Amino acid sequence: MAKAASLNQKPDGVGTTDFANKLTEVTNQLRLMEQKITMSTDRCIQGDYENHYQNLNRITYSVNKADLKFQTELNMLVPSRFTFKKPKKRLS
Repeated sequence: MAKAASLNQKPDGVGTTDFANKLTEVTNQLRLMEQKITMSTDRCIQGDYENHYQNLNRITYSVNKADLKFQTELNMLVPSRFTFKKPKKRLS
């Protein structure tokens, strides 16, 4: 008796349902890998951003502190009648 080939069977012996299931598994694995890479990249970018932001805040603080020190020393050296006060800026 000859074997009857079912419609779900490919000539090389791999069933279409098995093939579809394996393809779905591979697709899920690729999706998970892509998510891991994306999350890792996002974490690296976030960490770099926070480091740069902290450095910028430190530098801004140092510059403001140096400017304040310069202004106080200037006020101590030159009497106030000889210094010109800057007019305050109006918000308009």
